[in-house]
Amino acid sequence: MVKEIDRERRGTERYGLRTRVTYEASAGLDLREKVHAGKTINISSGGFCLRTDTPLIQSQIIRVSMPVPRVNAVSPTLAEVCWVEGAKRQKGYCVGLRFLL
Repeated sequence: MVKEIDRERRGTERYGLRTRVTYEASAGLDLREKVHAGKTINISSGGFCLRTDTPLIQSQIIRVSMPVPRVNAVSPTLAEVCWVEGAKRQKGYCVGLRFLL
C-alpha cells in the first residue's frame, strides 16, 4: 500500500523541456536586482522544475522570463517557489515553481 505522502501530488501532466530561463529573485521589484539564470527540467500548465546554482526560499515569489518556442520572444511571468532540494549528482538546486500569472 502506498503512503499518502508518496503519491503524486501534481494535478497536471509534466512535459520534458530543457531550456534556459532568466529570473529575478525579488520578483522584479528591486531595480538593482541581479538577473540569475537556470534551466528548466520539465513544465506543465501549473508550473515547472528549474535547475539553478542560486539558492531560493520556499514561498519566495520570483519573476521569470521564459523563451517562447518557435517565436523570437520571451514571456515574463511570476512564479512561487514550492520546494527546493539539492541537485543529485551535480552542484546547485532543483526548484519546484508554481505559475502565478
